[in-house]
Amino acid sequence: MLLSRRTFFITALSLPMIGGVPALASTPAEDYVHQLGIEVLHLAAGGHKGDRALQRKFAGLLNRYINIPSVANFALGMAKSSLPDSQKSQFYELVGNYAAALFVWYVADFQGTDLKVTGSSEQGKFITVDSAVAGKGEQLRWRVTGSPGAFRVADLNVKGVWLSIAMKKMFEDTLNSSHGDFQPLFAKLREAETW
Repeated sequence: MLLSRRTFFITALSLPMIGGVPALASTPAEDYVHQLGIEVLHLAAGGHKGDRALQRKFAGLLNRYINIPSVANFALGMAKSSLPDSQKSQFYELVGNYAAALFVWYVADFQGTDLKVTGSSEQGKFITVDSAVAGKGEQLRWRVTGSPGAFRVADLNVKGVWLSIAMKKMFEDTLNSSHGDFQPLFAKLREAETW
């Protein structure tokens, strides 16, 4: 919803003031993303591309905050039903490591002083939280599901690209080339260990 300038100023004047600036209340989803962002920035500080120890730390962090199976299943699309049950846990682990490798690849973009949450909006079952890395200006968008105390990140947009959409394209191309054989896809996900 767009606000007129008049409505904005009337609203701003009615808000509590902190240091002469209107204090805007954050939502639980925004607080959740801010906490995750602070942990991401803390891990990224001083990191560099190719840091395997950092990749393992990011994998642990992402597994706590991101619903990796949900992202992986979305990215698989229709092929999800063809993934053997015996290989699902291995697949989810590889997807988590792949996502962690992306964070390490772009680690310099996460080396800021704070994650500034700039707003949020509800879109169906998702809450999209917009943020920027202070000192870098890197824009990050987070799709969050769940409720306070049980939030999980369902997707992340970095450099204008949603993680699940980027993986979906790669998964589809690889599975089409292999005629549905998942082993080449597993091998491609493992390549993230060598970036």
